[in-house]
Amino acid sequence: MTERRGQRGRVVPRQLPLAIKDFTGRVEHLAALDALLPASDDREGAGAVVISAVDGTAGIGKTTLAVHWAHRVKHRFPDGALHVNLRGYGPGDPATPGEVLDGFLRALGIPAEAMPVGVEAQSGLYRSLLDGRRVLIVLDNANSADQVRPLLPGTSGCVVVVTSRDSLTGLVITESATRLTLDLLSEHEALELVTDIVGRPRVTAELGAVTELIRLCARLPLALRIAAGRVAAGPHTVVDVAADLADEQYRLDALSWGGDERGAVRAVFDWSYQRLTAEEARLFRRLGMHPGPDFGVHATAALADLAVPVARRLLERLDTVHLIESVARDRYRFHDLLRAYAVDQVRRYDSAADRDHARESILTLYTHAAHVCDELLFPAHFRFPLHFTAPARPMVITDRAHALDWAETERTNLLAALRHAANHDMHRHVIHLTEGARFLLLQGSWDELLEICDVGLVAAQGCGDSIAEVVFRSRRGEAFMTMGRLSEASTDFYRAWTLVRESGDRVHRAGALRDLGWVCHERERFGEALQYLQEAHSLSEGVDTGRMEGLVEHHLGRTYTGLGDYRKAIEHGERSLSLRRGAGDLTGEPGALRHLACAWQGLGEHHKAITLCQEAIALGRTIGDPAHNIAEPLDTLAKSLHHTGRLTEAIQCWHEAAALFTDCGHLHRAAEIREHLHTFTSPVAVDRARDADTP
Repeated sequence: MTERRGQRGRVVPRQLPLAIKDFTGRVEHLAALDALLPASDDREGAGAVVISAVDGTAGIGKTTLAVHWAHRVKHRFPDGALHVNLRGYGPGDPATPGEVLDGFLRALGIPAEAMPVGVEAQSGLYRSLLDGRRVLIVLDNANSADQVRPLLPGTSGCVVVVTSRDSLTGLVITESATRLTLDLLSEHEALELVTDIVGRPRVTAELGAVTELIRLCARLPLALRIAAGRVAAGPHTVVDVAADLADEQYRLDALSWGGDERGAVRAVFDWSYQRLTAEEARLFRRLGMHPGPDFGVHATAALADLAVPVARRLLERLDTVHLIESVARDRYRFHDLLRAYAVDQVRRYDSAADRDHARESILTLYTHAAHVCDELLFPAHFRFPLHFTAPARPMVITDRAHALDWAETERTNLLAALRHAANHDMHRHVIHLTEGARFLLLQGSWDELLEICDVGLVAAQGCGDSIAEVVFRSRRGEAFMTMGRLSEASTDFYRAWTLVRESGDRVHRAGALRDLGWVCHERERFGEALQYLQEAHSLSEGVDTGRMEGLVEHHLGRTYTGLGDYRKAIEHGERSLSLRRGAGDLTGEPGALRHLACAWQGLGEHHKAITLCQEAIALGRTIGDPAHNIAEPLDTLAKSLHHTGRLTEAIQCWHEAAALFTDCGHLHRAAEIREHLHTFTSPVAVDRARDADTP
């Protein structure tokens, strides 16, 4: 029954649809809606009409939330509840205000023969009938603020809940609506929903598969209901359904099960997509080709060949209708199922030539930006000349600080672009993007660097570029060395030497010999290391920017320190520092200063060593790579502080160094320092330190 007679013979409509029995979560959203209700003793509903605009993407559960909440609070509205599906998104044409008002007026007791003609007259009568009443009005699935405005009461006492895939900003601005945006369910809420549908015994028995099913459904309520419904209906297990969803090309079909398009993920996404203009739809499809998890305005412009202001405007529109979501200023992302839908659409409606052009454009954008970033961060280093024309609308990176910020912001996208290029055998892009990932050295991301060098090596071999292979073997070997994996580093270094030994390339021959000397030094084979490094020195004099000669001098200094010849170590260390400063090798300075300090320590000149370490640490804090540029100099500084009787300061330095090594994953170095610290933190040692530090 949809109506009854109330006080004074008024018709009391009861139009709320059936509430869903397995409603789960949304505690904060329910509380936010509760907070909008007038006080229970405020019979007249003081103040303005209360309007809540519940928005969110397709399948997020807007209607479910609105109807569930309406049933919870309907007792607060003695004059009834009105409900309509405005069909803003879905099969058929959107409901017109006149159509809705006709239905509402009939529900409020107006007979057909007394129905006024025209929307304005109907709206006026509607407002008159609601004056002084307390009615809950649920306007579900609106497509715009204009569709809603004629359906709003004119006086206080009523509460209106509007749901839409559009953000309905107009209602927020002009009607003071309170916006409530729904996001994906939390992991806990998603698990509760699946449990309610399939039952706790099955969830307990297949918990791992349930977790995977939740991930593949992207925690979207509609997708979870469909997938869990398939399991509950049998004969499928959770493992079966999760396996179907794991196939990216079949996932949307697997979530469109049951024959009811209102309960099919592809169909509900279609309804949003079909509301877009041709320009918006084209951009939405192209965004499915972005290789990374989020995208900025410049990447968007490259994908769709748009001017940046146009790209920005279209992104804002797609965000407004919840086909993408904003994560920061000028940065957006998909949830996983909408990304899959966009990929599906671009395969259906964009030609292979258009897709290839978009792929080339986005990879060229990231390749160029990585190259510029690398030039700013490592100006003294060798790099390959670009094989591509700069993009028409490049990312603008102006200085070193900007480059560091870009590397942090775009890191995931850059690495995704590299893998994407590798998957499509775009070897030259892979080589440039691998080289452009050099900033990972500053972040101490050695495991990630190993993976990237592997990809770069495959590309170098794929296009027969032996110099690129030498470069990436050297860089991978450096990562192995830092991780204490000397045998693997040695293999890479020797392979690089065999590739370049007969070439006339002095820079890379010197670099390969330097690397061989380095690994011999770490094995304490100092005589053998000296032979490699002296040959490298003769090749490195006067080549490139001076950085390679500075590197060789650096390792010669370290080797002479290992041999106990500290005077020669200082000579080579000072030449290394001078050469690297002259080359602009800022990232190499902290290490050069630290190893020079080690040589001065060997001569007992601890005050000199302290000054050099402090300079290295100050510089290292501005550069990055905290393990090498801060923690190592801190360890060296602590040793000299201890020798000069400043034990409390030394202990503080060792504590900081151990923490930094731990944070960077250098657990063996952290353990060494903590074991060393144990010697100085016994009660007796602390008392001695206090006495030594007291004037």
